[in-house]
Amino acid sequence: MGGTAVIIWVLVFFGIFYFIAIRPQRRQQQMHRQMLAMLKRGDEVVTIGGMFGKVTRIGDDWVELEVAKRTRVRYLKRAISQIVNAEEIEEEEDEYVEEEYADEEYAGEEGDEDDAAEDEAEAGEAEEAASAELEAGDAQEAGGEEPAGGAKE
Repeated sequence: MGGTAVIIWVLVFFGIFYFIAIRPQRRQQQMHRQMLAMLKRGDEVVTIGGMFGKVTRIGDDWVELEVAKRTRVRYLKRAISQIVNAEEIEEEEDEYVEEEYADEEYAGEEGDEDDAAEDEAEAGEAEEAASAELEAGDAQEAGGEEPAGGAKE
């Protein structure tokens, strides 16, 4: 009876693993293959490395992308992550620019005074440390016997 219980538990764990890991991955691979099959000349795509480009030529297992004017790059088809619209790309760029300016305005209003005070405090500490090192070096040269920590050998 004990051996049967172990076999049942192994089958239960395999079933759980199948539904959590294997099945969704197969579904995702199938959707990616369908997307690559629908790929056509003129589509805007994104590669797995984040490169945006326009499809100019398609081979059996490769795609040629125009990433800038008169700049064409050849990728494997499996390196294409997704097909995007040109409108989506422009909207994302506009959002990024707006957020960037908003961050600069926020930092300019409140951060300038605090940053200046911190910079002055750090500069004062650095000057004190440098003068302490110079004094220790002068004392060592004058005494000749004591090393710079005050300890005797």
